[in-house]
Amino acid sequence: MRSAFSFLLSIIIVLIIIGIFIQPYAEAEDYKIVPAFDFSAVDERGVNFSLSDYQGDVIIVHITGLETPLCIECLEEMESQIEELESLHQSEINVTIITINFRKNPFSDSGIVMAKRDFGVNVSWHWVEDYSPYPIASLYQQYWTVDGAFSNPTIVLIDQDFKIVGVYNVYALGKGTLDGIQTYESLSKDVSDIISGNWEGFKGGSYSEGITFLGIFLLGILTAATPCSIALLVAMISYVGSLQKDSKIGSKKLSMQGFWIGVIFTIGMSLVFFLFGMIISSLGVFLEVSTLFYLVAGVILIILGINIFKPLRELVKLKAQDKASSKIMEKGQNLFTRISKKSIYFGAFFLGVLFSIGWAPCAISLMMPVFVLILAQKIPILTGGLLLFVFGLGHGIPIIPLCSVTSSIRGKIGNKYVTAGKWMQRVFGIIIIVIGIIMALRFWEINLW
Repeated sequence: MRSAFSFLLSIIIVLIIIGIFIQPYAEAEDYKIVPAFDFSAVDERGVNFSLSDYQGDVIIVHITGLETPLCIECLEEMESQIEELESLHQSEINVTIITINFRKNPFSDSGIVMAKRDFGVNVSWHWVEDYSPYPIASLYQQYWTVDGAFSNPTIVLIDQDFKIVGVYNVYALGKGTLDGIQTYESLSKDVSDIISGNWEGFKGGSYSEGITFLGIFLLGILTAATPCSIALLVAMISYVGSLQKDSKIGSKKLSMQGFWIGVIFTIGMSLVFFLFGMIISSLGVFLEVSTLFYLVAGVILIILGINIFKPLRELVKLKAQDKASSKIMEKGQNLFTRISKKSIYFGAFFLGVLFSIGWAPCAISLMMPVFVLILAQKIPILTGGLLLFVFGLGHGIPIIPLCSVTSSIRGKIGNKYVTAGKWMQRVFGIIIIVIGIIMALRFWEINLW
């Protein structure tokens, strides 16, 4: 039974390691020419229409969100693009323009009213207010998102054969100007090229800040050298030592037993991270159009960086919460003791789960950069879970060989690890604060990476 369990676990580990090194996480967007996504709507003038009604014409789908612009640059980009579209619509060029305007508040002024009142633009083309959860705009979500951020505005080009042939991401908060304002002249040329057949392939959509599973795995290993992980090291040294203290089996079997304890502990910890990753990536769906994301994330990172130098619980005395968390951990430890008596391997697994949950308040400063990466990228929920699972594997990798060596070696390595953690603490705190400042500056269009 034990050999079968070991064999199965070995296969799982090999597959995971192979996946880490060959599976890409996110690459530059490579769009292909595909049929346009049809929809039916009623515009602000009360006209019923479908996108397919205009098959045979060149169509420009203009996606924007006028309701809550949070910076001067955002407003200027949206205003200028609408003005250019007005000039294009008033020309003799054979093109159909359709605007899809994000709308959250049904009681606020419509986009067409704002365009006339604030920009002096009389919209005479189809203008559709798309309310949350955005049934129309969501059809084109892959085109108006840039690494998970809402590109406001975005222009999608559709040819006479009703196929998407290009996209312009004009501007995105936190990233600044991307393709920039598409002028009347440039759009006119695009339409002429499409009609004449001079338009070749798909144009646009080449932005990415992708990372790989290997990158996130290495990040997990690097963060294992931080102060929060000292508790992880001490816990595993104590656990393995207590199990093997009175053991009469040979040194080779002890080493192999310690190896599997470390592996199972790491998998237990990684599975909790997997759940965290799925939750975080699901939140990214709601943050995709949030213009405050980078500012909020930056401020949180700065606070967590300060927490490394001066724990917040010392600044804000949370005795009641401390007692509650202590009781939870005490119950968890009692359950862990009972499980360990029945099976050292199940005990190791439960210890990994217990530790990742109890470790979370301290580890949030380690995990926050990973959370930001997940939220800032356009990824499925399952991929977000796998990312943090791989991060957890990397974070637990240094533990595995430590569990395999003799008790005397574990003690020596543990002492050196604790000593290194004293200066690593300050270094890591500074890094977190710097990342937070860089992240927050993106809100004001200062992009340092």
